Amino acid sequence: MNEGFRRIRYLLNRERFDRELAGDMEAHREMAGREGRGAAFGNSLRLREEAREAWGWTWIDRFFQDLRFAARMLRKSPGFTLAAVAMLAIGVGANVAAFSFFNLMVLRPLPVRDPGTLLRFERSSPQGYAMVLPYPEMEFFREHSRTLSAVVALNNTKVAIEGEAKQLLAHFVTANYFREIGGAPKLGRVFDPARDGVPGAEPVVVLSERFWRRHFGGDPSAVGKTIRVNGKRATAIGVVPAEFNGLSMGDSDVWIPIAQQPFFVDGSRLLTAFSGGDDAVQMWGRLQPGLTAKAAEGELGSLAAEMRKQYPNDIWKSESLPSRPGGYAENLNDGTSRGSGPKRREETFSILVTMGALVLLILAAACGNLGSLLLARGVAREREMSIRAAVGAGRGRLIRQLFTESLLLALLGSATGLAVGYVVLRGLLALTTAPAWLDPTPDWRVVVFAAGMGFVAAILFGLTPAFQVARPRHRATKARQALIGAQVAASCMLLIVAGLLARALDRATRAHPGFEFEQVVSIDPALWAHGYSPENARAYLEALKSRLRGVPGVDSVSFASVPPLGHRTVVFSSDDNGRSLTVHVNHIDPEYFATMKIPLLRGRNLTRGETGAIVVSESLARLEWPVEDPLGKPFPMDNEKFTVVGVAGNARVTAPQDSDAEEGYFVAGAADMPSMTVLVKTSGPPEGLVPFVGSIAKTIDPKVFPEVELLRTSFRERLHGAEYSALAVGALGGMALLLACLGIVGLVSYAVSQRTKEIGIRMALGAKQMRVLSAVLRPFALPVAVGLAVGVGGAAALSQILRRQLYGVSHIDPVAYLAAIGVFAITAGVAALLPARRALKIDPLRALRYE
Repeated sequence: MNEGFRRIRYLLNRERFDRELAGDMEAHREMAGREGRGAAFGNSLRLREEAREAWGWTWIDRFFQDLRFAARMLRKSPGFTLAAVAMLAIGVGANVAAFSFFNLMVLRPLPVRDPGTLLRFERSSPQGYAMVLPYPEMEFFREHSRTLSAVVALNNTKVAIEGEAKQLLAHFVTANYFREIGGAPKLGRVFDPARDGVPGAEPVVVLSERFWRRHFGGDPSAVGKTIRVNGKRATAIGVVPAEFNGLSMGDSDVWIPIAQQPFFVDGSRLLTAFSGGDDAVQMWGRLQPGLTAKAAEGELGSLAAEMRKQYPNDIWKSESLPSRPGGYAENLNDGTSRGSGPKRREETFSILVTMGALVLLILAAACGNLGSLLLARGVAREREMSIRAAVGAGRGRLIRQLFTESLLLALLGSATGLAVGYVVLRGLLALTTAPAWLDPTPDWRVVVFAAGMGFVAAILFGLTPAFQVARPRHRATKARQALIGAQVAASCMLLIVAGLLARALDRATRAHPGFEFEQVVSIDPALWAHGYSPENARAYLEALKSRLRGVPGVDSVSFASVPPLGHRTVVFSSDDNGRSLTVHVNHIDPEYFATMKIPLLRGRNLTRGETGAIVVSESLARLEWPVEDPLGKPFPMDNEKFTVVGVAGNARVTAPQDSDAEEGYFVAGAADMPSMTVLVKTSGPPEGLVPFVGSIAKTIDPKVFPEVELLRTSFRERLHGAEYSALAVGALGGMALLLACLGIVGLVSYAVSQRTKEIGIRMALGAKQMRVLSAVLRPFALPVAVGLAVGVGGAAALSQILRRQLYGVSHIDPVAYLAAIGVFAITAGVAALLPARRALKIDPLRALRYE
């Protein structure tokens, strides 16, 4: 207790204690001098420091002393300080931008009410997986669940709005949608469950601010006006602000009560149909207080089993309802993929890990570069360190002072990197037209991350130089070699990955994906949304096909349940001989292969009305029957047996990111007709046919508003991911190369300054210039070689992940590897020769007087 009280007294009165200590020590020194013992008194500065240590709390004074001294030293070298902060800002900024995006998608809750209690439910069974579920099933859960206080559902549908040039995205939502997620209107009101959520209610819509400004010019009197949706009159009751987007990653233009969906979409059976496709809903539930997600999953699983007794053909066997946190952006997905849920999350995680590794390499390169600069700068501070050691500063104090300078640099670099990361992420979000509510403004997590990155960077680039500089004669080369090896490895790895992505992008742009897309138009009438029965849907499609065949310039017309490069993907897992096999499924008509120019390599085509037959892709045949003839072989899928009748060429139709995707083609049956997309192959440029084709589709049934799209446009959109990735990684590779070259310049300059006297002696004795250059550069050969080897190995590992996620990436591409290594070797060689040439200009006489 007394000891603690004494330390607190010193903390509060340490300046008075220091003055008294200095006076007492001076009095003792004078007394010792009169007695002839002055030399034995010792170093007064060191004695005073030891006394302060005994009092405690001295670390506070020392820290601020070191901080003030570090600020003065950095201020005296503005060129070095600016260069160091800029390099560190690049490394930290890249990491801050990546973490900020991760924070937006995974860590930061959505701007909705009480996001922690929201759960996103999906549909799973041993036979399949779906991100959506039938509306009747959702309705059953809403009525009978006791673990959920509320259930919210959403269905995305394109609608035609009078006055708009193209179809717009409408979100059909349960009437409690805005109330549950906390969406306050900018103008007017939002849906009232008692008023707008009942059948027969007045047709109403809520507008997005973007649509309101474009369609009504931002006129406040738009609330209460009538607009036509799919030709039906509806009253605009409110406008929600731009930063609101609800529970969807897509920018919605209007919100409509889901109970009114059959009114706006003629013939729709969304509210009554059992389906897991487009005519189904995304479902969220809000947990009751004190209950867990597991309790809700268990209850919904039991309810699904109970419902299966009434609807054995509609509810899946052993169906479960797995959940994910619904209040976070990563779990917002507007797709209707079957069978890809867990796999999709694994792929997303792999991409995040890969990009995290790439941006960490930039930080490593920046830290290596800064470490080199600090080592080189330490040569000029030898005299300073010697003087400070002579007046009593111990080695620990010198190391602490030098590391404090590194911490101050890291603080400045982190602050600048925070701003750089914000600007970069904001630019990327604007470039990719991300939703307005994805706000890149840093929150406390990003600030803490930036500070943490700065501290880690200070350790990486500051500790080793501090230990080296603090030693009386810091001639060790291992630290310098380790730094240059790390720089070379990081830079080489990034350059190779950038080269692989650039080559992949070039290959994807020029290479053919295995099917025709340049002259094909897709027409999606979405007959399922209009309540078409299988018989009526077939009649509509046959009528459309007949009329389209009579259009000049049309070569062929066919149907497909999953259009090439579309947004629908159906994946089934088939267990054969104990192995899990993922197959991309497409239901087609026999003309499909001719329309899409997919060659039949073996066997025959499918025939109309045929059941139990399958045409497999070449990759699927090779995987299943590597040494056998696949024709006639049985193929089990979804509890059925199919016979292989043909082998088609590999065509990245439903999985364009994977050149080895296993695809299976089946004859479209009656049940598939409402979800069919029509594909039209033209003999010339298809652009002029787009409006004509769309008008023909409308004349068959004016209530249908088909979506017409060029496959060429879809193909270009699919390449955007690779383009952005190649651009980003290329920029990272360029930054790493620049940082590595600057580091090599610094290290070689440091080596020349360290060996000035030796070089002078060699030149005075008649050494040739090449031998002098060799002597200077030889110590860097091994770390450069090791760094290149590590970089090549790391790039090969990263490319294994990237090739599954990005179109056309190959893990073995000699051109990319050799080009990257060549660029790095040439650039690094020039960077090393520039300062090394200084050694040839050293005057031997001046060098012999060095030091």
